[in-house]
Amino acid sequence: MLTVDTCQLPDLIDNLNHAAGLALNNQSSDAFLTVERQLSELDVAVRELQQAMWAEEAKTALKHLQKNLPLTPQDEDVIRAFIVSDAERYLAHENNYEDWLEELQRLLDDMAKRATQPDREAIADLRGVVKDAVRLVPDIRNYLDERNRVDRFEKSLKNLDQSSRDMLVRIMKEQLASPSR
Repeated sequence: MLTVDTCQLPDLIDNLNHAAGLALNNQSSDAFLTVERQLSELDVAVRELQQAMWAEEAKTALKHLQKNLPLTPQDEDVIRAFIVSDAERYLAHENNYEDWLEELQRLLDDMAKRATQPDREAIADLRGVVKDAVRLVPDIRNYLDERNRVDRFEKSLKNLDQSSRDMLVRIMKEQLASPSR
């Protein structure tokens, strides 16, 4: 069942902007936790809305998958929308990847420099630099995971065997049935 429709999106985003404004002004972890929660709720709502928008086409694509029929370009589009469109759009919009790589290299160079003179001050600074790198690497890894996810999808879509078809049917049925996926 659809819990949000397109006319509710502006209100959800206005609420998010309000919470983000408070968080940016207050700069408290609790305020940013509220923003994080609202972003997660928005993600679920948008995913659910996208699935509802593609539901009819998804039924046709499911039939073609189940009957081992050739997929039409529209079938491929709807399967893509259900399986990897979030990753494709993330990759298209993410503009910090190269900056992250440069920052990681800067941090690694800084770590190496601090390790040559391991006095109390350098070790204390090293802990801060390591903490910064620990925060950064998951962003890099996530970007690469999403890129690999899209690549694997494209390869499997070109070479659909019965087990791939069955997997796609299962995933799409689960997503159609569950608004939290």
